[in-house]
Amino acid sequence: MVASFCWGVAAAVGIIIGGLLGSGKLDEAKRLGGKYTRFSIVIGIGSGLFIMVLIPIVLHLVDINAISMTVVARRYLKWMLFMACYYIIGNSLNSTIIAGIFPAGGDTKFGMFCDVITLWAVVVPMGALAAFVFNAPVLVVAFILTLDEFVKIPAVYHHYMKYKWVKNITREMD
Repeated sequence: MVASFCWGVAAAVGIIIGGLLGSGKLDEAKRLGGKYTRFSIVIGIGSGLFIMVLIPIVLHLVDINAISMTVVARRYLKWMLFMACYYIIGNSLNSTIIAGIFPAGGDTKFGMFCDVITLWAVVVPMGALAAFVFNAPVLVVAFILTLDEFVKIPAVYHHYMKYKWVKNITREMD
């Protein structure tokens, strides 16, 4: 649910930036793009802290509702929720840029390629190697699988700074 909030912010940013680009206010869109990108980091940190606050509540509710909850399963849940705390920061940043700002200017292919390459050429193979070749513990594999948002940040930032997304993609009606 917290990630859905971040995706909602990304959609709102896309609408705002798209409106500015469609109105020909390219410099304003560029300026607000930077502002919203920084804001998405704040949203991500706040979301991570919110998840952290919820961890004891979730662990308590799970204990009440799942009599067969083992000590190992409880430990896995606790640490995976902690992983969600940092994962949401990268998710908030990337969703705002990749799913909000880039598409507002018609730049949708980069996000697709970035997601596919990061997930299927980097993170999944690393997770598979960790699990099946190195027999890494479950939590190590889970940690590796949550790195995709952070692996793509340098490429996303580099592409963002090219400002290819800063263009008016609307057409005049004849």
